[in-house]
Amino acid sequence: MSVRQSLEALAVVGVREVAIVDGAHAEALRDRLQLHTLPSLNVRVLANLNWKNLSGSAVLAARTWVDSGEHCLVVRGDRPVDAGTLRTLIELGRESGSDAAILFARDADVERGSEARVQLTRESDTDLYTISNIGEDLVDADGVFTGHALVGPSILDALAGLPNPQLEHGLLELVQRGRVVALATAWQWSAPQPVEIEDKVTALLDAKHHAHYMLLNPGPVNTTAKVKSALVHHDVCHRDSTFSELMVSLTGKLRRIYRGTPNHTVVAITGSGTAAMESALVSTVPPDKKILIIDNGAFGARLVEVATVHEMDVVHLRYEWGQEVVVDDVEHALAVYPDIAVVAMIHHETSVGLLNPVGEVGALCKKHDALLVVDAVSSLGAEDLDVVRDNIDICYGSANKCLHAVSGASFMCVAPRVWSRIEKLKPRSYYLDLRRYRRYMDELAQTPFTPAVSVYFALDAACSEFLADGHEARFETYQTRNRRLRDGLAALGMPSYTTTGRESHSIVTCRLPDGVAFEPLYDAVKERGIIVYGCKGALADRYMQIANMGDLRLEAIEHFLGVM
Repeated sequence: MSVRQSLEALAVVGVREVAIVDGAHAEALRDRLQLHTLPSLNVRVLANLNWKNLSGSAVLAARTWVDSGEHCLVVRGDRPVDAGTLRTLIELGRESGSDAAILFARDADVERGSEARVQLTRESDTDLYTISNIGEDLVDADGVFTGHALVGPSILDALAGLPNPQLEHGLLELVQRGRVVALATAWQWSAPQPVEIEDKVTALLDAKHHAHYMLLNPGPVNTTAKVKSALVHHDVCHRDSTFSELMVSLTGKLRRIYRGTPNHTVVAITGSGTAAMESALVSTVPPDKKILIIDNGAFGARLVEVATVHEMDVVHLRYEWGQEVVVDDVEHALAVYPDIAVVAMIHHETSVGLLNPVGEVGALCKKHDALLVVDAVSSLGAEDLDVVRDNIDICYGSANKCLHAVSGASFMCVAPRVWSRIEKLKPRSYYLDLRRYRRYMDELAQTPFTPAVSVYFALDAACSEFLADGHEARFETYQTRNRRLRDGLAALGMPSYTTTGRESHSIVTCRLPDGVAFEPLYDAVKERGIIVYGCKGALADRYMQIANMGDLRLEAIEHFLGVM
């Protein structure tokens, strides 16, 4: 077995003290290892039964061993490495005087997003490589981190401040403040084979006799067989560690999709995107301060409605539907009203299909020390959004749009600086108090109230699909679909409502041909197996919306254009 092979290699290189961190099966593992046949090793098998079970937490569970010496080997038990490679890694770490030394593989055949990747810098006049960056979603990576490292006590401080870290999170901090060297090796471990489920899901759906439509509405969206199959699982109690492990997986993936740091907190709420919207507002605006709301469509107006219900002091920066936000107007408002504590805006104003300048507004909020709350309900997964680069303090989203999951869950990514500002505010809501969600996530990896468990399983699967594609590839897919849809509709005499250059890549708001009303068109298209969407407000009479969200092939768009 792999762990036994790893132990044998450790014995060869002269290691004497070994701690193996496992979960509920620690006792059975100890028996299978036949430790009496390895007399040179003093092995202790530690049972980590906590939900905090990621690789960094395993290192913290064995901190006695890490703290007791100058160096400690961290080895992936399921990825045995030969003794010669381990010996070279030890020598490299000791002789280089670095904070850590790691193994990496240049040509690893692994699924994108499944392993941490590294970027390397070659030190001048040497054959020594140092790590310049490490993370799961690096685009221009030089190799893949194998999970093996020689570390010292400094790794403990890097990991201890995070609720449930990966080893690479601690290594990243060491990279940023010190020096981590790298040794190349060959990737020699096979990946688990995917289970074929497409036919099984199709057979299950056929047995239900439900109507089947191509959804071209802006959520709910078409989902893959993998996401659908995730809805079928053994019954899970939301107060059990099984659910905590799901939440660790889900929030970790969402944090990566947001491009947040390990210090960003992600919480999930059972409810639509509007639940997250309300939670973000009621949890952050002090009673003696103002909120600036930027509004150029239906969902900007909804922000105002929520704030008004809770009797907040609103500075309403209102534009006509489809009008671009003028960043100078935002700066003027922040200057005129220095008591603005929070700025709230929509990234993709879905009602008109327009992207708003969150990055520019984020820079102003940083300058004026105001929190920025961003609605990314219909942009996360399709548009270039980065909570760090764009200085977004709270960014909320929804499962059932451009992440390609199902309805019923929303979530928020929260910057570290938010908590000290809101910790003493009087709660405006019981169910939607953001601090309550953070406490349950940090302490239990759970939600404070009964969640839609199956929806979370489906969202976790959808996030895995996104990360396997990667940000840039998924963005390119959306751009290609949207370009074809926009051009095809224009050729049919249905031009876009706006032509600002800031149109989104997930929806087209197009004019209906003269003499054509939406309802008869909707019915005719539905008869042919396709669902389209009507516009809101002043656009309802003369415009319609076609979304290219979800699991949708380019051939499906061609089919729709043919139907039109």
